[in-house]
Amino acid sequence: MKFSRLALAVSAILMLPHIVFANEPSDTSQKTKKDLKDIEVIEILGRSSQSTFSDYSYSVTRTAADILEIPQSISAVTKEVIQDQAMMRLNDVTPFVSGANEYSVYDDITIRGFRSQDDRRVNGMRTHNNFWNQTLIAHVERVEVIKGPASAVFGDASPGGTVNTVTKKPLAESRHNISARVGSYSDKYIALDSTGQIAHSDDLLYRFNGGYEDSDTFRDNIFNKSLLLSPSLTYLLGQDTKLNFEVVYSDSKGLLDRGQPNLRGATDLSKIPMSLSSNQPGDKLDTTSLSASLTLDHHFNDYWSLGFKYMHLDSEQKLVEHRAATYIADSDSVFNVWYTDRDIDADSDNVTAYVTGKLYTGDIEHNIVVGGDYIDNHKVNSQRMSRSAGTFDILNPTYQQPNVDSYNLGDVFEFGGGLTSNGLYIQDHIKFEDLSILASLRREDYKLTDLNGNESSDSDILPRLGVVYNLSLDSSVYASWVTGFEPPSTFLNTEEQGGPFGPIDSYLYEVGYKTKLFDEKVLLTTSLYQITKQNVLVQDLERSGELGYRVYRQRGEEQAKGFEFDINGQISEDWLVIANYAYNRAEITEDSDPTLIGEQKENAPKNSATLWSKYTLTDTWKIAGGATFIDERNTSDDAVLPSYTILQAGVYFTQPKWQAALLIDNLLDKDHWTGGYSYGQLFPGDPRTVSLTMNYTW
Repeated sequence: MKFSRLALAVSAILMLPHIVFANEPSDTSQKTKKDLKDIEVIEILGRSSQSTFSDYSYSVTRTAADILEIPQSISAVTKEVIQDQAMMRLNDVTPFVSGANEYSVYDDITIRGFRSQDDRRVNGMRTHNNFWNQTLIAHVERVEVIKGPASAVFGDASPGGTVNTVTKKPLAESRHNISARVGSYSDKYIALDSTGQIAHSDDLLYRFNGGYEDSDTFRDNIFNKSLLLSPSLTYLLGQDTKLNFEVVYSDSKGLLDRGQPNLRGATDLSKIPMSLSSNQPGDKLDTTSLSASLTLDHHFNDYWSLGFKYMHLDSEQKLVEHRAATYIADSDSVFNVWYTDRDIDADSDNVTAYVTGKLYTGDIEHNIVVGGDYIDNHKVNSQRMSRSAGTFDILNPTYQQPNVDSYNLGDVFEFGGGLTSNGLYIQDHIKFEDLSILASLRREDYKLTDLNGNESSDSDILPRLGVVYNLSLDSSVYASWVTGFEPPSTFLNTEEQGGPFGPIDSYLYEVGYKTKLFDEKVLLTTSLYQITKQNVLVQDLERSGELGYRVYRQRGEEQAKGFEFDINGQISEDWLVIANYAYNRAEITEDSDPTLIGEQKENAPKNSATLWSKYTLTDTWKIAGGATFIDERNTSDDAVLPSYTILQAGVYFTQPKWQAALLIDNLLDKDHWTGGYSYGQLFPGDPRTVSLTMNYTW
């Protein structure tokens, strides 16, 4: 489907409010009618609420929906938790999302047993993910994880869940906050958040967020220097129209951490120092990105509204690295070193438009959404590489300025390509007394193009059905069936790497219970689910070994079954609790290699849990403590990452306008690994770290 066809469809959507008659509700339904003028179709204005959980979401239904009326599990980590825990990056939120854990130190996590690496959204928009580095989150209002494949709304989506970052929006009230953090390993971080009216105008609002980090780490030669700047403006064009413009600039300098190399076949992973890395002087990973987005929320009348978003992103990355890549023959400790000099350029254009409306058939309320979206992603990698850049002995490591000119680098090699994808969808959220039904249908068409102009394309029909029954005003039960798909990676879809491949399909069955407790100050969610993923892309280890580079194949099927429990909020005025537990059995169920069937999926722990509790002693002092548990995990080879339990503690000193906190992570200084690919590439977690944070608000 070409973009012009989508534009024609969107134009028809924009005309819908003028040609569709909105039935006036009967007297009975009038009593329950909500005024849509008070509800944003798209999140344009900031939220002044101070809560550790979000009781609404735009992501699942494209409208502001009460969390109890959404037939799907959603975990949200709000700005209050981010500040309380002194979080700086996206992966920091994973302990507070049930069923989520780090796959690696990159922008790379596991959700419900399935790896999620490129599946990122910003304010619901599909965008490019830099993967190798995690940007600061000083500008983030909350991080939402919509569990299960969310293709009905987002198009291509990971089966475990979609990570949606919601940015901070302008507020009408004047509010300013500056925070700073210092800690172990020369950790230094400062952030500013300022919002209010421009020139005392009720119609023009601003928000500015900035963050800067300059930190070392416990890993040899690894450091982080990052800058984030994010201004945004909201223009209120009368009661019915809101317009927002937002820019996010990110500049990150550091090194690519390829993980801890280990002895081949070692059963004791701690024999090699966890700080060890193979980076050499002159290595670097520098990333800059700039995104600009325009968002419109317009109400035609009390029943019909329009939402429109456009976002453009440009990203550049420079990678220079020495990597301990493969064991040399007859040694379990000496690695062949690969050298890479790579430039990565990526850009993305993303547009979505949809109309929401309310109709009544008797006493039955219909909340309609009709829309379309389009994404155009391009990414080009230009690199020179040598697979004979010397050796690195992990038992006797050396670090010295390498003579790069002596390497046999060869010519510049380019790889990459583009993805264009567009979708049209319709949704009806039907409400009748205590019952609601969410039904939607999406048509998605995509095309992959490599740098040689070779194309592959496909399409999919993506239905979704969910039912919610309200047990009371504060509790509900739900059941849902959700389908999803992912196109194969542009980089892996070439003939050289085993392609072209077909789309990766998935579907979810889920039932659950949600309730608000303790005067609606606590949200409790439980869920049971089964996720099936078909045509999974995995590395063909045998052919990769024969050819000397990575080749892929499609596995028949993987399946995850599990249970999740979340509780979040103020148990009492003085006692805050955030807790979750997840049981997940993620297995390979179909594969051309029969020995793999029944094996636990990579980096998919069966059990994981987090507890964080904060108690107010006086008006000034608060104490906190918690623990995170991750069960053992398989990797892509025979290495098994051991289970671990990490303890945390904190002391908070609070005054009317400022707060100080002393936080200790990994209290018992326990050795652990948060993720890993193989014996040669494991990712150790931080040892005991201590940080002091200060927050001043005016």
